[in-house]
Amino acid sequence: MNILKKILGLTLTSLLACSSVLVAKEVKIGVIMPMSGPIGGFGQSAVEGLNLMHKLTPKLENGDDIKLVLVDNKSDKIESANAASKLISYNEVTAIIGALTSTNTMAMTKIAENAKTPVVAPVATNILVTKRKDFVSRVCFSDAFQGEVAANFAINNLKLKKTVLITDVKLDYSIGISKVFRRAYKKLGGTIMQVAKINSGDSDFKAMLSNIKALDPELIFFPIYSAEAGLIAKQAKQLGIKAKFLGTDGMTADKVFFDAGGDAVEGFYGTDLYSSDAPKTTDLSKKYEKAYKKELNKEVHPFGVLTADSYNVIVAAMNKCEDPTDKICVNKNIRATKNFQAASGVITLENGDAVRSAVINRIVNGEKKYLTTVNP
Repeated sequence: MNILKKILGLTLTSLLACSSVLVAKEVKIGVIMPMSGPIGGFGQSAVEGLNLMHKLTPKLENGDDIKLVLVDNKSDKIESANAASKLISYNEVTAIIGALTSTNTMAMTKIAENAKTPVVAPVATNILVTKRKDFVSRVCFSDAFQGEVAANFAINNLKLKKTVLITDVKLDYSIGISKVFRRAYKKLGGTIMQVAKINSGDSDFKAMLSNIKALDPELIFFPIYSAEAGLIAKQAKQLGIKAKFLGTDGMTADKVFFDAGGDAVEGFYGTDLYSSDAPKTTDLSKKYEKAYKKELNKEVHPFGVLTADSYNVIVAAMNKCEDPTDKICVNKNIRATKNFQAASGVITLENGDAVRSAVINRIVNGEKKYLTTVNP
């Protein structure tokens, strides 16, 4: 009889163990990033920060494992759309982080909308990314806010009222910020002396810069990406241009800016999404920075921490759903994010757009140095 009881007990224990294994789930979050191509450095920095946060929070509160499914969009908008289709149809992800930049994110949002799959964009700042979208959100501020911040800083802090604007006409990001900056700068009493146009991938800017030098502007505002910004800085110095330079978050996002520009970037100003030197406003921001420096042995990258927070917002939303794979529930809770204590600061979403602060940095001795925080 005792032997029978032991056998029954062992059988029951085994069944319960099997049952708990069957109940345990794996929840998938898709990640679309430029791991190669012209902005591959952006994606690599973003994924470093994301992987660290995943290591810190690998499970949901109910014990479900969180699996990240990464697809390289090769810095291309068609690849971004293809990646979204693959992640939704084949990998059956519950939500998507990406595709980092505005152009590539906008290329895949229609697919996500049609599939009712929530997307959280880390640093896609173009105004149109979330416009008339129900399943697309972002944890960064929009170009409307960044353009206003840049214009106000140029007039009220730098006291510079004669500006040449350089716009990359291949980038929705650059076009959007340029439009807002022009309007805000003029309203504040500034004069746009010229709008110079470049294309991503250009490398020789001397003819354009010679024309700009003849205008003798006080400021050059260029909301463009790192590679072209670094080359423009170097060539401007070679031509003896004395104007101050003001960029945006894309300027210093890749170290190629510092490599290409060398000492020519000294003194440049830039609006940005995040600064390690800015006062920490949440417990997670302190914990994450400590872990980041320990694991990666460098300062927190803005794209890394914003991608980590895209993950945090999605995970927090999943934790509020009885079924964390219920896309409708997850999206509803993402969009309802209020005063979220994130790694990059406090985030509130309104119709998918983040209401959050911006920082302004200056390049000093080859490094970004925090100047001030600008609140919305």
